Amino acid sequence: MEIFQHAFPVKNPIAEFAILMLIVLIFPILFKKLKIPSIIGLIIAGTIIGPHSLNILDRDESIIMLGSIGLLYIMFLAGLELDLKQVKTNKRYSILFGIATFVIPLLLGYLLSYFVLGYSEIASLIIALMFSTHTLVAYPIALRLGLTQTRSTTTVVGGTIITDTAVLMVFGLIMNYYNGSLTFWFWVKFIVLLAFVSLFILFVIPKIALWFFKNIEEENYSQFIFVIAMFLMSSVLMEAAGIEAIVGAFLAGLAFSKLIPHNSALMQKIHLVGSGLFIPLFLINVGMIVDIKVLATGYFALFVATTLTMMALLSKYLAAHSTRLLFKFSKNESDFIFGLSASHAAATIAVIMIAYKAGILDENVLNGTILLILVTCLFASFVTERAGRKLAIEEQKKRDVIKTELMRILVPCSNPNSIDKLLDLAIACRGENEDEQPIFPLSVIIEDDTTEKRIVQSTKAIQTFVKLVYPGKKSIMPTTRLDTNVSNGIIRAMKEMMINLTILGWTGKSKASEFFFGRKTDNVIEATNQTIMVAKLHQLINLTNKIYVLVSENAQYEIGFKKWLEVLNNISKYAAAQINFISLPSTKSSIIKQCKASGILSDAIFEVVNSIEEFTSYSNKFTENDIVIFVKARSKSISFSLDFIRIIDEITEVVPQSNYIMLYPETNPIVEIEEIPNIDVLDSSFIEENITLIQKLKTKIFRNKSN
Repeated sequence: MEIFQHAFPVKNPIAEFAILMLIVLIFPILFKKLKIPSIIGLIIAGTIIGPHSLNILDRDESIIMLGSIGLLYIMFLAGLELDLKQVKTNKRYSILFGIATFVIPLLLGYLLSYFVLGYSEIASLIIALMFSTHTLVAYPIALRLGLTQTRSTTTVVGGTIITDTAVLMVFGLIMNYYNGSLTFWFWVKFIVLLAFVSLFILFVIPKIALWFFKNIEEENYSQFIFVIAMFLMSSVLMEAAGIEAIVGAFLAGLAFSKLIPHNSALMQKIHLVGSGLFIPLFLINVGMIVDIKVLATGYFALFVATTLTMMALLSKYLAAHSTRLLFKFSKNESDFIFGLSASHAAATIAVIMIAYKAGILDENVLNGTILLILVTCLFASFVTERAGRKLAIEEQKKRDVIKTELMRILVPCSNPNSIDKLLDLAIACRGENEDEQPIFPLSVIIEDDTTEKRIVQSTKAIQTFVKLVYPGKKSIMPTTRLDTNVSNGIIRAMKEMMINLTILGWTGKSKASEFFFGRKTDNVIEATNQTIMVAKLHQLINLTNKIYVLVSENAQYEIGFKKWLEVLNNISKYAAAQINFISLPSTKSSIIKQCKASGILSDAIFEVVNSIEEFTSYSNKFTENDIVIFVKARSKSISFSLDFIRIIDEITEVVPQSNYIMLYPETNPIVEIEEIPNIDVLDSSFIEENITLIQKLKTKIFRNKSN
């Protein structure tokens, strides 16, 4: 024990940095799999290794310096990712919502902090400012559901710019007041210097940057260094003007937002360094300050954490629903606005951290803020998903589904025993126009010393197979991709070759390593939006007796609805087998309507179930010569249902000998994290997975009760 006492805290700077990097590597992966936001995961990691717990690392000057840069980086990215054009869209809605979501939480937060929690006037005002700010953590849900252009989404995005900017400006004034510099001459200095520094950041720096980017076009690393230098200089200048440095970083982000395209290599470098280094180190630094023992010292600490969290949600709820009364929005729209604006993350922790280090706030508020961030992010995601699906269905009813397009089919080939059946399915899906678009059997090669040899072997093997099994089929064109793993190779091929239907083989049971890194099929499905089939076939399509299609609820509202019906029509013709649809009543009427409009599947049979549980009653009809197609949905799409997934698992376990196809319809295009304005800058998409976890627990609890 004495050896460990002398060994810790670690003083060697290299060992210290190595430990930090291991934490940044491991904890986000681990906590993502545990369905906990990585923001919280890294803070917890900092708490564990910090001086108040295991004392592995001391919070020395180097960690404080890296954490300070991370804080500025957060605010820089918040400004960089905001799109000022969103304010012009539905400008009236955005301005009034921005005022409401700033003022209502500010007033309620102050009253709570001052009269209920008993904090001083200045501490109460800062806590209230924390309630006014919000981070669009649930914005990826709006992207998934195709709601980014609706008035509710543009209202929230525009309002976010207004409330966050107002919070940072007021916070800067409060800190100057606390430091005793809020005099008459301060106001003169403040107005002059603030105007000068703001104009310099917003107008002069962009002109310098434009010249620099044009003349240093080939040196990408120089452009990156220039951006970092400019935003840090902006922070220093703002601090010299008597305002908090985070305001300068935020304004620098706004200045660069028009100059750096969201999908550019420079933006990727900025996000890589921020999300991979500085911001995680800032969060670890926050965790090292947190003392969990404070929560166990008495009821007051828990009371503070609980009341802060409840007020954060209540104040944003009132702001969202006041907008509904002003603009006569629907209930789904106001709930959706509440969900998008209810989460607190980046700016929240920034404000609280600065006030805590200045001695204005105590550990109770700091620890309560960590709980607030976790709860609001999960709750906001749940509300956004729930209201968003209803809103998406309303929007889909207003517009036509999609236009017909030629099939470009990709068939990744890894198992020689299933190549013939997968290619046979691809030919069936394509239909009669086989010479218009080829089918692409894909072989993904992992790069190593034998890459060239294996490319030749793989290409030759597939070409030989195609010639033997499908002689004369010139429209089957084998292709090869090099990549670091199979999933990435498939995803890249789908993008580069403009594939709109991918057919994957059933991968079987999961390996232990896939708990952390995901299964190949799952990774491909969730990272793309095109139609995907995952097939487990024991025989060729032409040997099929019947085709059963089990359709999930709300499947008619996916944008790929028309496309998968046309694919099923092609399979039915190829197999000379009748299709038997099994669905809920509302889905049945939509399928019939679409089939009549498209002139397809005129001989299909339709059977209705009144509940999802009734699907299992059909399992005794399935034989080894039938194909059973489950029209599923990606985890974040409109028609996703955990109950339907459970039914699929039950049926495939009871009747393993049948031929199964999991059909994932096309969804709205996936937008990369760099294109999402003002969200959790680490990675917020996994927060949506907590919705699945909650629904699973709910399903298990009610099933156990019924038994």
